[in-house]
Amino acid sequence: MKKILFLILCFGFVLPLFAADEDEEPLVDLIDEEALIAAVDNLGPTASGFLSEGDFGPEDDQFIDPHVLRDFIESKGLIECRKKTGLLTIAGDVRARWVTAGEQVNGKKKRGQGTMTAIDRYKSEVNLFFDYVAPRSWVSTKLKWVSFDGKDGGSATRVEMDRAFIGYDIYKKGKEDFYIEMGRSNLNFIFDSRVEFTSTFDGIHLYYTNCWPRVGEFIIHGGPFIVDSFTNHYAWILETGVIGWRGTGLGFKYSIVDWHRGAPTLDYGNLKDISGKHKIEDNPRYSFVVSQMLFGYQRKIDFLGCKTLYVYSAVLANHDAKRTPTTNGRRLNGAWYAGFTLGKLCKACDWSIDLNYQSVQAQAVPEFDLSGIGHGNADNLLLSDAIIQGFGPGSAFGFTNYKGWAANALYAMTDNLSLRAQAQYATPRNKSVGGDFKYKAFEMSVIYAF
Repeated sequence: MKKILFLILCFGFVLPLFAADEDEEPLVDLIDEEALIAAVDNLGPTASGFLSEGDFGPEDDQFIDPHVLRDFIESKGLIECRKKTGLLTIAGDVRARWVTAGEQVNGKKKRGQGTMTAIDRYKSEVNLFFDYVAPRSWVSTKLKWVSFDGKDGGSATRVEMDRAFIGYDIYKKGKEDFYIEMGRSNLNFIFDSRVEFTSTFDGIHLYYTNCWPRVGEFIIHGGPFIVDSFTNHYAWILETGVIGWRGTGLGFKYSIVDWHRGAPTLDYGNLKDISGKHKIEDNPRYSFVVSQMLFGYQRKIDFLGCKTLYVYSAVLANHDAKRTPTTNGRRLNGAWYAGFTLGKLCKACDWSIDLNYQSVQAQAVPEFDLSGIGHGNADNLLLSDAIIQGFGPGSAFGFTNYKGWAANALYAMTDNLSLRAQAQYATPRNKSVGGDFKYKAFEMSVIYAF
């Protein structure tokens, strides 16, 4: 009898793993989604502003890693991936982070005492990379675990799949290379910008590079990716450029990403009554075809111990921006940024400093794709929601429409352990849209890469 009960239990556990087919109701439809979201979001004041899975808009506490830090972490193992030697590589980093931020909107405090959003946040984070490379194929993955600290007022650990790319080398001869990758990655892992490309790239990535004598290294890459499979909404992106122009340290890149879809799309804004439930014609959430022209110059600075200096600037324009009452009948579609990075991390006692200025109009980049400073937005409002509701300019508050400075400093205490300090400050690009605000943030992190 016990054996029969045991077999029944085993059968009941294993059968659902193999029984799913296209005719069955998806598992997600069988779960009380609202109850789960409410449980996740009940985090207390310390974790206020932490976005649960399914929320939209930038995380106001998440600063995008500069390339210097990314290169330092990848050098502990991921640098071997492109050698295609058939190796399994495991690498990663552990971070302890403290983030403090202050925000005022039209003179009213939005963070700290008397509000529902904390000034200080303490976070623990683990990033883990698994890569395997064969002679003509490879797979690259990244998993992230992150949580707000605190027994009470903290959060459960959230796991994210940041990268799962399968690659195949179609053609390679000398310095000429053409390959294809498919799967998931973050846009900012593949494309270069200081104010956009924080969204997920779920699609096909084609990459071609060649070294042209007397010109430089030519690169062109991009491809289509999924925005919303429920409405067959796909976007596409392309980036091309030349690095090391005519043997100098000058380089430039042009990119264009098209989020627009002519057919009706679901609104995934922060309006709880309609979010993900109603289709909208000419959805302002996706009224974006964004071009960026990026210029960069790199050289060694001898009197600073041969430190590498990289100077960059870029201009952006959204060609699909619409004139609306919410934007005062104007197309607020422009952005630009400029800055420099001095130094990089390779070993103990190395240091790096990055300083840049950003100016982003309200309709320049999608709010869900913003990777720049922003301005906190503790109320988690969206410009696209204000346009849908027909609000006036005074209520057009979102994540964009800012100008300000961002500074980043890195110091390698050992070959693996580094310290990072970041500071940000922003004010309105246009006070007539969304009103006046002041935003400042500071982060201190301890990072151990392995």
